[in-house]
Amino acid sequence: MDPGPRPWRIALATVAGFALGILFSVGGHELHLPGPATQGAAAADGEQGAPSDAAEDDVLPAAPRTHPAAERRDAVVEAVAHAAPAVVSITCEVPASSPFPFFRGGQATATSQGSGAIIRADGVVLTNAHVVEGALSITATLSDDTSYGATVIGLDAGLDLAVLQLEGAADLPSIPLGASADLLLGETVIAIGNPFGLGHTVTTGVVSSRARTLEVADRAFQDYIQTDAGINPGNSGGPLLNLHGELIGINTAIRRDAENIGFAIPVDRAAKVARDLLRYGSVRAPWLGLAVVDVGGPRYAGTPIAEGAVAVASLDPGASPGGLQPGDVILRLEGRAVHSRADLNLQLADRKPGDTVSVVALRGADPLEIRLATAACPDDMGQRALESRLRVQVQPIDSATARRLRTSGGLVVTAAAPEGSFAAAGLRAGDLILAVNGQRVRQQADLEAALLRAVAAHRDAVLLTVQRGLGGGHIEVSL
Repeated sequence: MDPGPRPWRIALATVAGFALGILFSVGGHELHLPGPATQGAAAADGEQGAPSDAAEDDVLPAAPRTHPAAERRDAVVEAVAHAAPAVVSITCEVPASSPFPFFRGGQATATSQGSGAIIRADGVVLTNAHVVEGALSITATLSDDTSYGATVIGLDAGLDLAVLQLEGAADLPSIPLGASADLLLGETVIAIGNPFGLGHTVTTGVVSSRARTLEVADRAFQDYIQTDAGINPGNSGGPLLNLHGELIGINTAIRRDAENIGFAIPVDRAAKVARDLLRYGSVRAPWLGLAVVDVGGPRYAGTPIAEGAVAVASLDPGASPGGLQPGDVILRLEGRAVHSRADLNLQLADRKPGDTVSVVALRGADPLEIRLATAACPDDMGQRALESRLRVQVQPIDSATARRLRTSGGLVVTAAAPEGSFAAAGLRAGDLILAVNGQRVRQQADLEAALLRAVAAHRDAVLLTVQRGLGGGHIEVSL
């Protein structure tokens, strides 16, 4: 049986109610709490709906509509608007050694990415050689997601430049060529590319150096534009632009141990290489009419060639090398140090056949300063080298011989004169020539083209891949 409320409980409830009344209504002031509590108070007062606009403005005022897009289109925005439609993201399918990637025709493959710039409305694209070299297939994607297959018109690995043709392309936007010779330190530049697969990424920066000399390969020193515009993997081959939307460089490399240090090939060099690749399929650099070998190293310590130079190995009988003799050491070309044959060829690549160049050389201990008239290497030089230097006759091997010798093709030497450099290297009739300087040969024309490239690059020898019976290897043969 409930005894009913006890007196002390009634007293406690009365005191609690009095205290709450004081807390919520002292002086007639309401306690305003943020958010839902305020809405709850309004509902308790009989008000319905969302809080007023004034309440929202107190939390986050609306942005003023006083800066229309037309007023925000500065020079960078305009340059990007003009150039971006002519930038392509490049995806290449390349051979892979891993057994896990997708197999194409039984061959393991993977993908790599880069960028490129359309420089002609019929779909001619300029990019880096390292982006597309060795690719099994190439796809280029525009900013509107239109994709084209692409083929390589020509490339030069030493200069790291390549020209592509987009298949079936016509009336495409293109980027006009600017100039790199008169770039200003601190000038604003824009990079557009495909870093990490993020197509058409735009970054800006300034010209940090107009001609930063870096070693690229085989002691070859190339001048680059240095910029602090963000360049990342995948930007390779993409355009570096000025504020007029003109192409001033091809983004090529970054310094991985630093931030915001990127490098681009100057457009003056890139455009010359592109024209050569389009017209001839290869870079037509001036030829000096001589062959050189690299010299330098510890045995030259304390001499002017301690860091490397080139020595004249031989002179072409039909050339006019301006008084140079075998044994002369070339130190400088047009005022720049020549550290190797690769460096010599890289410097000449900026010039045209027929140009005259100044050379500083040594003959013994005596310095020489002379001027050399350059020329184009004669088109028949490969045939001449085959007939008068190697002194061999060749023919393609037939399919039965290829199967017997377990090779996919090559040239069999049918005759080798004993006074030729081929025989002097210990080779003989019946041997197979499979490659020259790593390039596969299957027809005599392939062999002559490879010899022409070697002579034009001032080489004094070529490296032949040969096979005798089921054995084979590499051997150097003089030119």
